Amino acid sequence: MRSLVSILLFLFSIQIASAASFTGGIPIREDLFWSEEELSKVDFTSPLTDEERDYYENTHIYVVTASPSEPVYVFFGHAGIVVATPDTPEVMFDYGTFRFNDSFYTNFIFGRLYYSVIESYASFRYNDFIATDRTIKKIELMLTPEAKKAVIGFLAYNVLPENETYLYHYYKDNCATRLRDIYNAATDGEFREWAESIDTGKSFRAWSTPYMSRSLFFAFILNYLQGPSIDEPISLYEACFLPDVLLKAIEEYEGITADTIYQTKTREDTPERYSLAIHSLPISIAFGIIIMLSASKRKGIRILSDIIAGFAWLFMGVLALVLLFMMAFTNHDVTYGNWNILIISPFVLALSILHFSSCGRREKRKSIGRLSRLMLITAVSMLILKGCLLDIMIENNIAFYIFAIIAYSAEYAVSALSSYHSTRSLRPRYVQGQ
Repeated sequence: MRSLVSILLFLFSIQIASAASFTGGIPIREDLFWSEEELSKVDFTSPLTDEERDYYENTHIYVVTASPSEPVYVFFGHAGIVVATPDTPEVMFDYGTFRFNDSFYTNFIFGRLYYSVIESYASFRYNDFIATDRTIKKIELMLTPEAKKAVIGFLAYNVLPENETYLYHYYKDNCATRLRDIYNAATDGEFREWAESIDTGKSFRAWSTPYMSRSLFFAFILNYLQGPSIDEPISLYEACFLPDVLLKAIEEYEGITADTIYQTKTREDTPERYSLAIHSLPISIAFGIIIMLSASKRKGIRILSDIIAGFAWLFMGVLALVLLFMMAFTNHDVTYGNWNILIISPFVLALSILHFSSCGRREKRKSIGRLSRLMLITAVSMLILKGCLLDIMIENNIAFYIFAIIAYSAEYAVSALSSYHSTRSLRPRYVQGQ
């Protein structure tokens, strides 16, 4: 009992320490471009000459979206802003771009997401999207000539080498939110006032998880790493972090329909809802069955079961260590205060080691049983606590409770069975010796 209390206290101390993660995280560059701050300095009503008015009345500004694709960083689609003037081809401005280099990987690990905005010919970008069979939609922003001039000036200023870099955030400052902020400023804040009045009844997680449906593996990992900060209900304005939602919001606000430039021939539409708990349940059950096979009478099956379980727990243990690192030492604020670190903790690495050292030998199951029992009690206790404190423990992580409880129960059951069989096998020998 004392060991259980000690482990629980240690786990909760980890949670408290990580929840209080560095307020500002690791220091970031000071020369970053903060769009809302810069947009507040722009005058979207500056008077035009007659010549300028004629020019900007014949200038068109569009929001263009491309449907989700692979790899994982384009699971959620993309949005760009296109400018078409009377005397130039269409030019697209893309936020959320990055370059793979040594500093990028280091910065990404620590949550310093230094992304950029670039400009290129829209036709080039369209061809790129079509080559990967992504649906392309375009909607014109109904702006005044004065606002169009201001938007174009802002974009030209933003792409200057000294202004092109900004601090990306998955939900609050990405390729879509930058366009949302520009559009909102050009409408004198009216778009935000309208969109914030609409409660979607969904959280950042509920909006984003369906976009991960193309890969259960990544859906499991990404949801495990993200904590309760993305589980608060959000408004339509906040939901515009998704390109598809931004496009639909502009359609509704403007009262017009977007044009489809290209329609995918192979890609399925993103589902409206996606339950990670339901979709991961077969995997959880399968893992539980694999663990149970380590109680088989055949040694070969027990060895195979231990090897598979060992690697599975090794993966989960490494993932838990990654989460612990992100919570305590990085700027990835979406990981802060994550209850999953208690449900599937770094201690599962011990289960991995014990499975590898056991490798088919039933007599080695006793240690696994003790550890899995403690973890099972912890997970069940956390689930009961969650049921009592739903307003506080709002994190949508039922999938991980299910996985943990099934796996820990299977581990404990196998240990109990192994102990029972060992006792029975010794009993005849003891009687014979008498």
